[in-house]
Amino acid sequence: MKKFTAGLLLLSAFLLTGCASTFTSHIKTVNQLPEALQDKSYTLTEHPEQAKEPEYLHATEDIKARLQELGFSEVASEKATLKISLQLISIPGNVHVSSLYGPVSYIVTPSGLVIPMGGFNTRHLYSGFLRYPYPMGVRSVFYPRYIRPIYSPFAFGRMYDPFYGSQLEARQYFDHGIEVSINDTKTGKLLYAVTAKTNQADENIDPYIALLVESALREFPNKTGES
Repeated sequence: MKKFTAGLLLLSAFLLTGCASTFTSHIKTVNQLPEALQDKSYTLTEHPEQAKEPEYLHATEDIKARLQELGFSEVASEKATLKISLQLISIPGNVHVSSLYGPVSYIVTPSGLVIPMGGFNTRHLYSGFLRYPYPMGVRSVFYPRYIRPIYSPFAFGRMYDPFYGSQLEARQYFDHGIEVSINDTKTGKLLYAVTAKTNQADENIDPYIALLVESALREFPNKTGES
């Protein structure tokens, strides 16, 4: 039983390490803090549109816990020297389109820009004229099924259409992030701001909040710049 328990713990640790190693984030920092920040009393200002969301409450708890580790103390708003605000970011990112059985691989950005990644199909073994109007024929995602290949914008028909690919798979990615800013309560001056972002296939931000908070405040106070 002891060997089984030890093995289970080892496997759990391995899985957690593997999950953590796949997380990457982009950090942007603005640092205007004084050399010595004597008073670290703060009040947390909630985002008016996000305050009641479960994900925001989760992020708030993690931020407060991390700030306490850094020597900050939460006090009533009228006694606070610093005002800290938190905002969550979760927006659709790029769409990665790839072919399961071919070289087609490209990214479509939210603005509609197509970026080639792994090459395009340049020629198929059978003529594009044989693909239509049969309803079961494979087709490009960019054209209706019943349009003839002679109307292709490419000079030699769809057989040479670089966007043509059978069995295309589209995967939507999402940009998740947090923004933390620290302002002087009296003057309103921005003293410190950090944004941590990550790109994930999961549309839910909640699994990444703890990692984003850790990334944002890991080297506090960080120098102005991006990493």
